[in-house]
Amino acid sequence: MRPDMKNIPRLVVAPAVVLMLAGCVQEQVGTVGLTRSQDGGINIPVAWCGRAPHSMTVTILVHESWERVAKFDTTRTGSGSVTLDLNSPSPDWKLIWGDPRLRPGVTYYVEAYPDSGKDAIVGQLRFTLNDAATLRPGEVYVGDKDDTYTWNEFLESASQMCG
Repeated sequence: MRPDMKNIPRLVVAPAVVLMLAGCVQEQVGTVGLTRSQDGGINIPVAWCGRAPHSMTVTILVHESWERVAKFDTTRTGSGSVTLDLNSPSPDWKLIWGDPRLRPGVTYYVEAYPDSGKDAIVGQLRFTLNDAATLRPGEVYVGDKDDTYTWNEFLESASQMCG
């Protein structure tokens, strides 16, 4: 092979890899939080910007081991936000698989995505039951200890994703 031809495979492969990886990145179109209801139950609110999706899926996993905990889906998505009550899901939510009862001492990872989830993700959140225990009704936990919003701030943060 001629010396000047050695670099051609690298010149072709490197841009192809970059394009392939860029295609795997999902657009974030909202945010996911953690709240407590008046009766102390754990809720997962999901808020998005842009057009209303046909469906919304919420998946809960054990962080790091990625053990599946529960997956829910709803087609009731017209208002810009939905809330999943883990203790008593409304009839709008369908349990696809798993058991949504959470255990103390476990770090959970929750993600929500619209429609098939192929093109966009609403958001992701890591939390423990201790994080939930510190919340007062009306507060929305979105990640770090200092990231607690009011309901209106939570909705505003989602709308800024498209902004």
